[in-house]
Amino acid sequence: MKLIKHITSLLKKIQISLIEKGAYFLTEAIIIIVSITISLWVNNWSEDNKNEEIAQNFLKSISRDLTHDLLEMKEDSASISRQLLCATFIRTLPLHPEITQDSISSFLKSNATLFYTTTLISPNNGNYEAAKSAGYFRLLKNKALLNDITDLYEERFTWLTRLELEYLSYKRKNLDEWSLSQPNVDLSENDIDHKVSHSFINPAILKIPYLQKYSFYASRSLSELRNQYGVIIEHTQRILKEIEEENK
Repeated sequence: MKLIKHITSLLKKIQISLIEKGAYFLTEAIIIIVSITISLWVNNWSEDNKNEEIAQNFLKSISRDLTHDLLEMKEDSASISRQLLCATFIRTLPLHPEITQDSISSFLKSNATLFYTTTLISPNNGNYEAAKSAGYFRLLKNKALLNDITDLYEERFTWLTRLELEYLSYKRKNLDEWSLSQPNVDLSENDIDHKVSHSFINPAILKIPYLQKYSFYASRSLSELRNQYGVIIEHTQRILKEIEEENK
């Protein structure tokens, strides 16, 4: 009888000990799990903040670059508009025989940019390419904004540069080389350093059929360039506005 009581008492002590140890181990496990969870949350929070900072810095750098590009594009667009005005004037001269030599000379003094001015967009894409190589695009949460930015740099700037290079190649081949082959007629860029004013151009040469034919084709190219500049300027302004809203 005493033995049974002793065994029963011993089993109770063992049971109590196991319960206490189980509670201890469970508490330790909970503490460890909570600690790991908090650590992971803090780490993710820190990583999110870091990524957000990178994304914001990327947008700020793009905003600075596009602001400079926008100024350049507006200047180039204005130059192309003046070139188009000049080309249109020359192209339509045969339709206006009443225009005098003095009137032509007066026009050329302020609008002869067709003959010597060239434009070629050179976007500031260093920050864009750096972010692209570093894989920062994935950090930008506003995917619509990212699509607009990549479309501008990858498609629109590329297309505009191609159009400008094609026009410059056409101009050098069909205007510069032709003018150099004509006696006392040099309308090429090569002679620009010696031209102190636009009055150097003899008004009579504008009535040469070849030059009028050139102006016809130049007008088409310049008109397309002006339209493309308008589209890209508008697209750039929209991106800058979106970036401003994103950084508020």
